[in-house]
Amino acid sequence: MFASLKFIKPLWYFHLDCGKNVIWPEFSHIIPPQLLDSDYESIQSTASEASYIALMTGHIHFNTDKECLPKDFVNFKHSPYDEFRFLRKFFNPFWSVGYLIYRIVTLKSIFKSFIAFMNTFFLKRVNINDISICDTNLKLKNPIKLLDNKTKVRIIIPTYNRYSVLYNLLKDLENQTFSDFCVTIVDQSENFDKGFYKNFSINIDLVRQEVPGLWKARNNAIKNTTEKVIALLDDDSRINNDWLIKHLACLEYFNSEISAGVSLSQLGAKTPFNYKFYRISDQIDTGNVVLNRRILKIFGLFDEQFEGMRMGDAEFGLRAYRNGIISISNPEAYRIHLKSKKGGLRKLGSWDAFRPTSFLKPRPIPSVLYYARKNFGNYNTLVYLLINLPLSLSKYSKKTDHLFTFVSLLLFVFIFPIILFQTFNSWIIASNILSEGDKIPYEK
Repeated sequence: MFASLKFIKPLWYFHLDCGKNVIWPEFSHIIPPQLLDSDYESIQSTASEASYIALMTGHIHFNTDKECLPKDFVNFKHSPYDEFRFLRKFFNPFWSVGYLIYRIVTLKSIFKSFIAFMNTFFLKRVNINDISICDTNLKLKNPIKLLDNKTKVRIIIPTYNRYSVLYNLLKDLENQTFSDFCVTIVDQSENFDKGFYKNFSINIDLVRQEVPGLWKARNNAIKNTTEKVIALLDDDSRINNDWLIKHLACLEYFNSEISAGVSLSQLGAKTPFNYKFYRISDQIDTGNVVLNRRILKIFGLFDEQFEGMRMGDAEFGLRAYRNGIISISNPEAYRIHLKSKKGGLRKLGSWDAFRPTSFLKPRPIPSVLYYARKNFGNYNTLVYLLINLPLSLSKYSKKTDHLFTFVSLLLFVFIFPIILFQTFNSWIIASNILSEGDKIPYEK
């Protein structure tokens, strides 16, 4: 696949194999001939673009032995012209400038890169969202087999100092159209209120955990339950009354192991266009996911090295993917992510991966570098830092605002020694975590 994608998305699931096979679909039976770009310098580049379009627009395939691009196509070294052509067609023009600078700094065919940049400068950008190949309006019916088999679901909700938002979530669960479920709540609140749970008519198993820890809470809750289907929810969520049945419908319709519900945020980044249709997921938000328990015997539970930090979701999803387990992004089983200012992980450490709550803390959060270096290597991790560190000095709520992005870039230049110290500190801590190894428990 195009090397420029590794510059834009250095920590992307799809750069790695799904089990023993690649994820990129064979395009000939998916993409109509009129959409194939014959102006690339190689047939491999034409095929790579077509495969990219298919995957990004919702094509879902499960037989990765027969329905994917050959590995020699995926590993093909594209010409500088083809790299810049692809980049210019599908991404913001600023990425082409950044990629040119990157190739110059890393001494990658400098003259050819500059010529390729100039020759593709006036290419018109293609809006991939306007390409209609797959059924992006798919609406799933109720899961007949799962209903007939009287499948029971275990919903696990860790909570920390968030009774007000948890109240609304539990009321949402009371109104679910599919009601054959039990709820495990792992309450880690400082002012624990056992009587709070008497307000609800659903079956709640209450677990008190004295020391706050998201991943430990989820792991222990899973190990102490027996249901074949597990749902994970964050406490600062709001859901529709068909939330659970839409997850079950996804598992049945696609014969998938993981239904990855999308999260619509009230704060932060704009909702991506690809949240609107079913597709192979390139991330898992464990604040809204339903999965079959049996897969946990294959690759384990959550890595407790991420406790109090970030990227535990990404690591879990990537571990599933690398074991050949495809998750489906589910637009119908969405949640509203309130990102409550009170309680939760942010009180324990960070606003996001690159925004610690204190200027004296490491940047990024050490677990981010642990995840990146373990799965993608030091080089890709350095590229990831190069792209994200200069943009990390804006307020979390303003991180998509162009003015605040510009201010962040200016600040980065002026306080670069401080940022370098934060990053070096984070790298050292991540190295220690890597030396220690993961803390992934397995079901018995």
